[in-house]
Amino acid sequence: MHNNRRYYSTSAIYSLRTDKKNKASDRIKNFLHYKNLKPVFIYDNINEDSVRKNIAKETKGLSGIYMILNKETLSYYIGSASTDRINSRFTNHLIYFNGSKIVKNSVKKYGLHNFVFIVLELFPKIVNQENNKELFNLEDFYLKSLLPDYNILTEAGSSFGYKHTEITRIKMKTNYSEKRRQKISALNKGKSFSPETIESMRQSALNLNNINYTEQGILNMKKRSKAIIVKELNNIVYGEFNSIVDTARALNCSTKTIQRTLKTPSRILKGRWILNYVARFLNLLNIIIIVLQVISFMLFMEKNKT
Repeated sequence: MHNNRRYYSTSAIYSLRTDKKNKASDRIKNFLHYKNLKPVFIYDNINEDSVRKNIAKETKGLSGIYMILNKETLSYYIGSASTDRINSRFTNHLIYFNGSKIVKNSVKKYGLHNFVFIVLELFPKIVNQENNKELFNLEDFYLKSLLPDYNILTEAGSSFGYKHTEITRIKMKTNYSEKRRQKISALNKGKSFSPETIESMRQSALNLNNINYTEQGILNMKKRSKAIIVKELNNIVYGEFNSIVDTARALNCSTKTIQRTLKTPSRILKGRWILNYVARFLNLLNIIIIVLQVISFMLFMEKNKT
């Protein structure tokens, strides 16, 4: 049984193994120091259940920028996570392999134990449709400053970009300029959160997501709501729900998130599901056709009797 002790400082909460023989810990710290990074959370030994539970617990209700670091090659991936989605980004990329294909192939090659999950910075606001661009801008800053070689996209939230060649990757690792280090350092100044502040941010997000509607309020919302069909990206039906409330419960998100998704052109939720209102007219038409067929059959049978 390994002993995972956390170290608290004004800039980071470390979850690195304290074994002196574990050179990987020093390797990680040296990497972060070289890049002038002062992360909030560092999770090593992510192949262990206890560490995964800590990630789920400690990042609950938070949003921000994360890094996935290969301890062997020091290659890394950078991404952003909206409110209460940091843990899902961790599991999608490193456990279920639903994220970056480059990360997926690298984990299969080097093993999960050779990777570290790092929360570089917390986004201080509850992410919504209005401030989502701010989170993308923050992610874009890290992408362009650190030039992560596991990332294909060069601009946050964009489908345009290029995959770095091996020569370019080597240049990135050997030519991390002082100017970039200063930019990162300037970004980190004044952004260190105490454990109490982090807990306050977490509770604010959780309180927003756990609005207690009255039974009558929920009933009224259901009455006004249309049925919703949920499909996976491969067009396979995931389920059909009678209301926005039922859909939100099934997909573990807020009713506002469902409403916002239904207003977008793509209607894609969490990059995984496609939402659409059920065409009740077609359902009614199908029922009428079935009823007419039954009546026609009954008349036919009655006629044959005579």
